[in-house]
Amino acid sequence: MAAPVDARADWDLPAVPGADFAPRWDLELTGSRAALLQEFAEWVRSEGLPETPDPDLVKFVHSCEYDLEKAKKCAKDFYWSRDAVPELFSGWDATLPHFQSVFDTVTYAIMPRRTPDNFRVIFNSLKTSDTTNYVIVDITKVTLMVVESIFLTEPTVSGIVIIQDLEKATFSHFVKYVWSLPRKIQVYFEDGVPLKREKVHLINCPGIVDKGLKFMGRMIRKEDRDRMQSYSGDDYSELYKFVPKDCLPSDVGGNLPPLEELHELTVQRLIDFKEVFQKHSPGVKTE
Repeated sequence: MAAPVDARADWDLPAVPGADFAPRWDLELTGSRAALLQEFAEWVRSEGLPETPDPDLVKFVHSCEYDLEKAKKCAKDFYWSRDAVPELFSGWDATLPHFQSVFDTVTYAIMPRRTPDNFRVIFNSLKTSDTTNYVIVDITKVTLMVVESIFLTEPTVSGIVIIQDLEKATFSHFVKYVWSLPRKIQVYFEDGVPLKREKVHLINCPGIVDKGLKFMGRMIRKEDRDRMQSYSGDDYSELYKFVPKDCLPSDVGGNLPPLEELHELTVQRLIDFKEVFQKHSPGVKTE
């Protein structure tokens, strides 16, 4: 009898490292790219930014497609935001009760297979239309933790693709987002995250979504709005053109396990990252 096939054999999400891990990258930088990294490292030191080893610096130049000026802006916004909104970079302990409330309200799942063009997919979904426990500060913290866990261990992925299931979204969700999210964190989300954002796919969109996005218009740059692609109904054939089924949960016709199972794996991953965040994430506190 043939040995059973391990359905997870080709999952490529890196294991949670120990707190003493040494950041590294899996690309060999030569020629002009190596020279650019060296110039960028010298600039970081001259600007008085936190001391950062080259394996950490590479995420800035790589995510900015080796454009030196863009990498400089990304690094400035990365460190500035952590000083400007410290409340969002503290208490990164996913076992805390208020985070458990978030996990009961919003599904977060990092897809364990990268796309063929080397993008990591993040899938979010509202579990309820009730906004009582939809606390923007806590939800934003979880989002920051998810993103941080990716670029700490995968600094040379091509970027991230975000899928947001809005089936249970109401106008109240958009209102809470606009009025509760600290404005300064927008700088971080726009240019300070050292991960390229390829697309944001909004699926199962009710009619209220267009109105909600218009309401949020003043907070969303045109270039970010242009990255958004919305879909209504349960026909995901257009989504498959951007994200293959092998990188999607079974809930949307994909070949990965159900979203809730992937959510549980992601929550445990964030719990396990506590010490890594504490030791390797500038400005982050887990207490």
